[in-house]
Amino acid sequence: MSLQLAPEGFVWCGKKGDLTLYLTHISRDGDDDAALYIRNENRRVESSDAITGKAATGCPAYLVPFRDFWVFRPEDRDRGGMHRIEDMTSRLANASVALYGIDAAPYRHRIHDAILEFCDDVKNLRPPAEKSREEWLREMGAMGLTVKINGQAVN
Repeated sequence: MSLQLAPEGFVWCGKKGDLTLYLTHISRDGDDDAALYIRNENRRVESSDAITGKAATGCPAYLVPFRDFWVFRPEDRDRGGMHRIEDMTSRLANASVALYGIDAAPYRHRIHDAILEFCDDVKNLRPPAEKSREEWLREMGAMGLTVKINGQAVN
């Protein structure tokens, strides 16, 4: 991972086609959560700043909080219990419109692949062999991440 390519508060994770993936931290419903921030770096959109009202041009983005990853693998919900696939397809359609301006199957598939590959990378992430557990946890804390196992913070 390269910290120099990411804006402040984001950790660059990689690219999937024309999508760039970042790790960030958000607060939602009173809880803190890590999130996958997906940007389409090849597309520019006009928008207006909600505070100043000034027009701006930027890259469209889509945010997926870690706690919502289950939506993108409905077969894994509640340890194998099936969940409604419509939840996933609806979210992917929203992401496609947000990132590409149109809902199209190839865009939904690309976004879904990016999310699933990121989830696999996170699942398989291990602390670096040259760092102690405490060093690694401190480093994660400095990036604003809390490592939890079964909902309990690891210290």
